[in-house]
Amino acid sequence: MSHNHSNHMWMMAIACGGALLLLLVLPVIGLSKNWAIGISIAVMGGLHLWMMREHSNSSNRKHSKGGNCHNG
Repeated sequence: MSHNHSNHMWMMAIACGGALLLLLVLPVIGLSKNWAIGISIAVMGGLHLWMMREHSNSSNRKHSKGGNCHNG
């Protein structure tokens, strides 16, 4: 899978939108606002770590192939 800037921006938009959606949906289904905020923050942190790991894996693959991860 190619890890280009456009793909990264879409992943960020989906991740942020999903966390914001959780803030709106979780209270509607019955969780308190405190739980909704806590779960949303945990999801945001987890998704950021996942995206950093994916970026790191993409960079390592390109370096191992002799490519430059910053120039594509």
